[in-house]
This record gives sequence, structure tokens and C-alpha cells, in this order.
Amino acid sequence: MDHYFNGWDSFFKKFFEGEMEGKLNHYFKGAEHQLRVNLYESKDELMCLFLLPGVKKVEDIHLNVHERTLEVSCDIRLEHSGFRIVQEEFNEGIFRRMINLPFSVRTDRIDASYKRGLLAVHLFRLIPRSDSQSILIKDGE
Repeated sequence: MDHYFNGWDSFFKKFFEGEMEGKLNHYFKGAEHQLRVNLYESKDELMCLFLLPGVKKVEDIHLNVHERTLEVSCDIRLEHSGFRIVQEEFNEGIFRRMINLPFSVRTDRIDASYKRGLLAVHLFRLIPRSDSQSILIKDGE
């Protein structure tokens, strides 16, 4: 009975640390290059907070909104010249994040500000006009 378990420990170690890890990595690939975001909602407003450490100029941040989608992209570069990376938990490079919003927002009224690595985007609900408009129907004869 003692010989029955011989070799199983190396099998499980190989399975979970090697082959299986490699097979699962593609499901999570790219997640480390996602911008972190918190989305807050009130009745008619949204507040999006993006964590953007290392952005040098506010002009390096690009913000687009279309109906129920908010897109943020930027190029983050960190200063570490002369040093070798020993541990890296946040990345640098080109980042892009698209957020699905819970409702359509106005494109004519957006407030955005960047301070100390935090991008705050204040959006306002697009309230559909309830105005009815009479439509002229052409007589085809």
C-alpha cells in the first residue's frame, strides 16, 4: 500500500505548477494591462475613477464616450533608469480600457480631471426627450 502513492506528489506538482498553469494563463492574459477603475452611480450621474500612475502630462490621456461606452487610453512610463526590476506588480506601457456604462450619457456635459495619478470622469445621464414631433406624410399618388 505504501508504494501506491509513490510518484503522485511529483505528478500533482507538475500538473499544477507547470502544464496546467500554462494552459490557464491565456484566460488571464492581458488582465495585468487593464486600467483599474471604480464606477459609482447616482440617479442621473456616474463617477468613474481610473488609477493612472506615471502619466506625465494630462495630454497623454485620451478619453472618448459614445452612448453607453467610455474609453480611456494612455501611455504610462515609470522612472527607474539605472535600476533592475526585482518585483513588478503594476506595469508600464500603452493601456486601453472600455467601460460599459449602465445608461447612455450626455456627450455635451462631461467633467474630467487628473490629479496625483487619479483620473476622475463625471458623466451625466442622457435623458431622452419626451417632445413629440408631428411627421408629415407625403401622399405617394
